Amino acid sequence: MAVNAMEQIMSDLLFEYKQALQMSCTCDECLNDVLALVLNRVQPRYVTDDGKIAYVKAEFIDKQQMTTLIVKLAESAKMVSDMPRCRRFERGE
Repeated sequence: MAVNAMEQIMSDLLFEYKQALQMSCTCDECLNDVLALVLNRVQPRYVTDDGKIAYVKAEFIDKQQMTTLIVKLAESAKMVSDMPRCRRFERGE
């Protein structure tokens, strides 16, 4: 089965930088919105199993490539933070 390695890589980055992104809401729904947005903005990298994700992740050791991913993550987080669509904000909490 083919697996998009970028899903795990971006999910790990989101968890690592969640506090630094200073989002207005960090509920699961908003975090999933950020993940969906950023995955649509990065090129998918498919592997044949989860164990091979590390090979793709190793390609991002280069600081410039990693910085590019973090910038895309921050831009996606800002979009969600500016217009959260979760139930919490629908109720005005």
